[in-house]
Amino acid sequence: MLGNGSLLVTLSERAQVEGLFWPNLDRGPHLGELRLGLELDGELRWLDEDPGVWEQSYLLDTNVLLTRDGDVELVDLVHEREPVLVRSITVSHRNARLVVHCRPELDGATRSLASSVDGNRVVFYRRDVALAIGTLDGEPFSTGLTGTEGGVACPLHGTAVVACAFGSSSREAMARLDAALQQDFKSLVESRRRYDAGRLSSARRPSVEASGVGALYRRTLLALDLLTDRRTGAVIAAPELDPDFERSGGYGFVWGRDLAFIVLAFLAAGRNESAERALRWLPHAQEPEGLWLQRHWTDGSLAPSWCKHQLDETGAIVFAYDAAWRALHDEALDAELWPSARRAAEFMLGTIEEDGIPRATADLWEERDGRHAFTAAAIHGGLRAAAAMARRHEPELAEGYEAVAEQVREAIDSELWSDFHGRYLRSIGDPTLDVSLLGLAWPFAAVDPAGERMRATVAALESELGCPAGGLMRYAGDTYAGGNKWVLAALWLGLWHRQVGDPVGHERSLDYAVSAQTSLGLLPEQVTEDGEPAWVVPLAWSHAMLLLAARPELEAVSTPQSETPAAVGLEGA
Repeated sequence: MLGNGSLLVTLSERAQVEGLFWPNLDRGPHLGELRLGLELDGELRWLDEDPGVWEQSYLLDTNVLLTRDGDVELVDLVHEREPVLVRSITVSHRNARLVVHCRPELDGATRSLASSVDGNRVVFYRRDVALAIGTLDGEPFSTGLTGTEGGVACPLHGTAVVACAFGSSSREAMARLDAALQQDFKSLVESRRRYDAGRLSSARRPSVEASGVGALYRRTLLALDLLTDRRTGAVIAAPELDPDFERSGGYGFVWGRDLAFIVLAFLAAGRNESAERALRWLPHAQEPEGLWLQRHWTDGSLAPSWCKHQLDETGAIVFAYDAAWRALHDEALDAELWPSARRAAEFMLGTIEEDGIPRATADLWEERDGRHAFTAAAIHGGLRAAAAMARRHEPELAEGYEAVAEQVREAIDSELWSDFHGRYLRSIGDPTLDVSLLGLAWPFAAVDPAGERMRATVAALESELGCPAGGLMRYAGDTYAGGNKWVLAALWLGLWHRQVGDPVGHERSLDYAVSAQTSLGLLPEQVTEDGEPAWVVPLAWSHAMLLLAARPELEAVSTPQSETPAAVGLEGA
């Protein structure tokens, strides 16, 4: 994964470009095919078909990618400001010819495309998207009735540089392409290195000294940068890998709940400007009634969904609002967020049923409707946060919010605790063990994290869903994408261990995350029994939980329930 917050590029382990998302991270991916080939003695060899042994790594602490296979070396980077991918290809052959072939799908369309050839470049365009490809001394070509495929070819004496540039018009794309090709490639690499170094230096360092955490923490900061939309500050869950929704509901969207956890992670890592931009985005995605629906595009508009609502998202977001105050004490930001928090709080009040548990809604995993423990915990945390904010802005509202939050807390222990099972239930009438039960303790502290009931629940989770290496399944019987262990689940468990003063359990979760990372330092959604990454890579929520576990001083945990007003603490942030 490469990018700059406007252009997001995804590549295979052989450096084949698979997606070009622009001008927002959820727009595109604009590409059917972009291939590199070497022509030697009249025979064309496509690099993505080469059976060789490919090695791949990021240059140290940068978003610059190095891929090698024997006599071929590729270095890829995205300009830190411009929507331009620049690729350096080096081979040992003296009489090779480089061929770059492109079959664009601008905005997913293969029809209504056109192209033009000008000098050493070819540009494809459709409406407000133009993609230009070129080299310094290349010979461009296009094929098809309207030039729907094409590329460039050039002599390759050692090293050649290819650039791909986007623009809202052919002229703009070609201007950006020309500007990139006129720069020395080494200077582009150095400029990107300085930019990434500056981004890393602006963040706090990890406070946990477990082996391998430092490098993973730094890569996490860089990865979250790439998943953050430059224009809006929203963070997508992952680069889209299933645009036709054939195997999932898609990942290139913004979930309010995920963003709430990411905001906590930004605050923990000292990425205050990133947290502030994400927080200011959230009110634009809020419904007039006060809730947030399942997911959104990066511009805040409602995205396709498959459930009516997920009430936990609304609670988690208001929780993050107050967390920002406790970390930043930014009066202007807090005042700006208060109207949104008030609308959300009033909505949450209306979700509570007579028994004190919120009404039926989709669960955390978006797979079943019911009245869930995690939802209740998030609503509790959200109302407590709203009460804290009300004391700063409209004190007369605070007592009402606090009273209902307490009602939910009491209902969790009366309605969702099972003497028969000796633990909390994930939903009313559903005793399935589910890692989302950790939300009762961390971060919402709807129950005593160190109390006997929560300890018994965690012991059951570890026994049935865990493995000796530290991994944890989402829930018993999970089959999604193979039903593997989830990285964020392991880190969530580790945060509970830290919450109750167990450094060994906390460090074990970090060790697992380090072992679960890919060779490029990216955290997947799932990990197989063999320790291999599975399904989505990288997942923003996994990386957010890594930051939180590596900077556990940000303790989003209530004071003892007997004390009022309860605090959603962020001590030591």
